[in-house]
Amino acid sequence: MNSLILDCSCGMNVFVLSGKDVFFSCDSNNKKHTDDLLVAVDSLLAQAGLSIHDIQNVGVCAGPGSFTGIRVAVSMVKGLAVNLKARIFEMSNFDAFCGIEDEKYVCVLDGFSNFVYARFVNGNDVLDECIDAKELAEKVKTGEFGKVYVLLEKTQNTLNKNEIQSIIAENNIVLAFNKKLEKGDCVALNQISPVYLRASQAEIERNKKLNLG
Repeated sequence: MNSLILDCSCGMNVFVLSGKDVFFSCDSNNKKHTDDLLVAVDSLLAQAGLSIHDIQNVGVCAGPGSFTGIRVAVSMVKGLAVNLKARIFEMSNFDAFCGIEDEKYVCVLDGFSNFVYARFVNGNDVLDECIDAKELAEKVKTGEFGKVYVLLEKTQNTLNKNEIQSIIAENNIVLAFNKKLEKGDCVALNQISPVYLRASQAEIERNKKLNLG
């Protein structure tokens, strides 16, 4: 079984899975998704000795993260799924937190400015939000939310400035995809939904102007 995974929520990451072999291209600084994504896909397929028509499953990281990157990846996956009649598997960046067995914890992703993306887990209760790092610090200091896990050292440094002790967790979008694949947890084309957790900068600026008016 052959699968293609696209994750442009932070940089540009492409994976081709063929049996037990994993071919990947990861560039955390690449923001030219529309120019380079198809090139990366073609290159990896060639390395794997496959054509695009050999792909049975497509996976996409729907965010949170770069608005442009998420939209490009989701759009491409939709197009591929239609043409290939492939199954679609949708993950969020929070799904990439692997190996956490605590009943109660907080996952934190890098955001923008002083904001971070956070997932609060308490048993079966899950809440995702975009939150100011200082506000998150005040919540966590109560001790109500358990351990704090982050994916990137940059995020950890942001939290350290706000006196939050955190643990770097494994970031593995391929493992998250494989877990969904094993469960057959695929989605319909019209069910793919980008995970933004906040308004775009254009919406924020527009709302400011409307409020001033």
